Amino acid sequence: MGIEKMSMLSAEGPIGQLDAALIACCESGQFQISSGGAALSNPGEQNPYSGIYAKIRDMAADLKIEAEYCDFKYLPYESTDDFEHYFEDISRRYEELNEKYDEVKRRLEEHKSTESYLEHMVGMDVSFRDLFAMKYVKLRIGRLPAENERKLEYYAEKCFAFIPFERRPDFIYGIYLTPTNLSGFADEVMISLGFERTRLPDYLQEDPETAEKRLAEQVAKEEKEKEHIEQELAYLTNDLSSDFRAVMCKLKYKSDCFELRKKAIISDDRFSFSGYCPTRECKKLETALGAISENIKCVEVPIDKKNAPAEVPIKLKNNFITRPFEMFVKMYGLPTYGAFDPTPYVAFTYMILFGVMFGDVGQGFLVFLLGLLLTRLTKNGLAPIMARLGIFSMAGGCIYGSVFGIETIIKPIYHRENIWKGVCKMFGNLGVSEHPESIFQAATAVLLFSLMIGVILILISMIFNMVLNFRNGRIGEGLFAVNGAAGIVFYVALVAGAAGQLMYGIPLFSAPYVICLIVLPVVLIFFKEPLSNLISGKRSEEKHSVGNFIIENFIELFESAISFLSNTMSYLRVGGFVLSHAGFMLVVSQLAGTTDPSAPVTVKTVITYIIGNILVMGIEGLLVGIQALRLEFYEIFSRFYDGNGKSFTPTGVDLNSEN
Repeated sequence: MGIEKMSMLSAEGPIGQLDAALIACCESGQFQISSGGAALSNPGEQNPYSGIYAKIRDMAADLKIEAEYCDFKYLPYESTDDFEHYFEDISRRYEELNEKYDEVKRRLEEHKSTESYLEHMVGMDVSFRDLFAMKYVKLRIGRLPAENERKLEYYAEKCFAFIPFERRPDFIYGIYLTPTNLSGFADEVMISLGFERTRLPDYLQEDPETAEKRLAEQVAKEEKEKEHIEQELAYLTNDLSSDFRAVMCKLKYKSDCFELRKKAIISDDRFSFSGYCPTRECKKLETALGAISENIKCVEVPIDKKNAPAEVPIKLKNNFITRPFEMFVKMYGLPTYGAFDPTPYVAFTYMILFGVMFGDVGQGFLVFLLGLLLTRLTKNGLAPIMARLGIFSMAGGCIYGSVFGIETIIKPIYHRENIWKGVCKMFGNLGVSEHPESIFQAATAVLLFSLMIGVILILISMIFNMVLNFRNGRIGEGLFAVNGAAGIVFYVALVAGAAGQLMYGIPLFSAPYVICLIVLPVVLIFFKEPLSNLISGKRSEEKHSVGNFIIENFIELFESAISFLSNTMSYLRVGGFVLSHAGFMLVVSQLAGTTDPSAPVTVKTVITYIIGNILVMGIEGLLVGIQALRLEFYEIFSRFYDGNGKSFTPTGVDLNSEN
């Protein structure tokens, strides 16, 4: 467990093998290339793959083929010409089908428009052939906006006649007749009035009833043709999807690898590049590069953790149990190379805090099962964390005796007399109920236990800080800082003195106790900077006046004292969530009508319990998870952890990027 050991791996060889070497590094998934000063020696070249990749990507969008990583080693395409030929072949097949589809769709739209007019003309006892064959009279079919019908009165003595055959609220469907030699004028007038003309297909020569039937047959025929083309397009998509994704992947790899050329140093027909690689993976990568050409030489330089550059990327390495909690560490910030990986500590403390606040055997078991199910079905990082939290929730439920909020199945700890007597003696005079009937009567003990958890976690965090400072050679910080040895003595002395006085009536705050364990640590913390410089033999680079020194250190000391109090009291929330969980389940019991043990179990009772437990699991589970994370970040991490590391990002293909 901890941080993966890194090495700097450099490769050098003939320029003709550069692309193959970069692809091998990408395919390894264990190499992060470093730019160094390569950009100056290798000015930007035009990427030959970016154009064809953009075409392939756009066609994938048209074919509704989603981009995802897949194996592409079986593809024979290598050069841009190969990919262009592939694209042109697919494009030709797709465009032919698409043109047919667009043509059929256009004809269908025209036929349906015509059909909508024909239905208004049914009943006309004359064929379209006879109507359009008139030599001296022209006929126009269409519709006129209803609001413009009255305007026709102004043209009553003119050269055309409008004959309506159906009226609708918005339009009037009909025909107008005009002499052939005046048809141009009539058309201009009717267009100005908003008349929308309909042109009937040439094959509609019969009367409206017969024409409507023939048009319906034509529409049905073209609907089948459209469906057939859609099936061909779907088949083309399904048939292409596997190879198409592989082509996109290979093109993206080649395009991204070509972009990586900008990070390589090119001189005298040779290349060189370097980057970071986990030490245990270096030999595999060297073998892969050597397989390309024996002229490619690799040099591995392990990075010393004590003298590592700040830019060394971080890759966490944890076991199966704690690995999912790396997500929380990354949210806060990765450690620097050679520093302390807090993932195991975060995993343990987070599971403990969640189990204490959300203690229920039944609900914890469901959270465990849901976590396992989501882990199998999804890639959500919270899923494996849920499975682990469910186990600790079940453990907490065994202590509280809660199974889906029912506290009569398992005997809670406060009903185990031998154990509870020890709890009462431990808390002495603090008024813990000796014979509580419910968790609410044991509320004092619950809150005190929460404070104890807080004190322990704060002390562990301070000890971590002290040890890490000693390990990194910062002796002054480890001894005199607020979270160092002096702060630990000060905090323990205050807690022990208050506990001894309140619990057992032992007056620990005597003059020697206060001077040696409280005042002296405060003085050491106050003079931390000069004492640290004295131990290290260094002089402070900044000069402060006595007044500024006193004011700055007093304010810092006051803030630290307040933080000790506020951080400790924050853990009262842990006990608060224990009681709120019990309160939620009590409400569910009352709604279900089961507060009376003699009450019969009905369907309503079961449904209410199911819905109530689901709501409690959803609402309180979310709140408890957030609260536990807050305690980790603000009360624990802030005392010893500084997440300034950079994530190890292996060089590879990113199908979501635009290039």
